[in-house]
Amino acid sequence: MVGIIIVTHGEFGSYLLEACEHIVGSKQNIKSISIHNRMSMDEIKKTIKMITDEIRKECSGIIYLVDIPGGTPMNVVVPFAKEIENSYVICGVNMSMLIDAMTLKDRVSIDKLVEKIISDGKRSICEVKTLLIKSEGGLG
Repeated sequence: MVGIIIVTHGEFGSYLLEACEHIVGSKQNIKSISIHNRMSMDEIKKTIKMITDEIRKECSGIIYLVDIPGGTPMNVVVPFAKEIENSYVICGVNMSMLIDAMTLKDRVSIDKLVEKIISDGKRSICEVKTLLIKSEGGLG
């Protein structure tokens, strides 16, 4: 079983998880950690360690989903991930990625899951109007 830890600035991750649960239902071993500017670095690290330790008790691997490359969530999570052999840190979390993670985490290997999360996450970023016009064969 793969555990998912979402770490984001503010409540973004919590709201993202809530929206995805509305679509696919609640799943075990998925947690969200919100980082606020009023939190000290020690508080942030303590929270991430606590959730990581909790997830590791039940899961053979962990995928951390963070909001942006180079941000505090990523920078704080990477040292934890380095200590866990079967872990990944994926930046740019969106709903498509999280829905994949939630629906497939107990059905495929962690390596395949990471591939799918990244692939579908990239594919979900598109300019829809142009795609629709192309599929309809023009404007009119």
